[in-house]
Amino acid sequence: MNKIDAKKFRRAVVFTLVLGLAVLPSLLRAADAPAIVGNWEGSISAGGQSLRVLLHFTQTKEGALAATLESPDQGPGAMAIDKIEFKDAALHFEITSIVASYDGSFDKAKDEISGQWKQSGQSLPLNFKRAK
Repeated sequence: MNKIDAKKFRRAVVFTLVLGLAVLPSLLRAADAPAIVGNWEGSISAGGQSLRVLLHFTQTKEGALAATLESPDQGPGAMAIDKIEFKDAALHFEITSIVASYDGSFDKAKDEISGQWKQSGQSLPLNFKRAK
């Protein structure tokens, strides 16, 4: 290898290493995305009617969970979920604007979340399946 080829080779190696180190954290975070990330749908029976509930989980650049909840039968628009805890298949979230919370359990094998919606002193079953 002559001197010019050796210089080009070293530059290419350094460039590849720098690029790899810059991209690696993003790849690691993507690989670590919790299984709950994605879109979910369920329904809740309240006051003699059944209401659809849509749940959307994402992962922030920092690796934290973020989510919104929609009830399309009650009107358009998603509500931000203020507090989310997901550990060892246990899920808890809170929406302070409507003073509501949810406690559930994620079943990876069935790809569903089973739990209880709590609001206005009532606790109602609310189960989610992954949206297709």
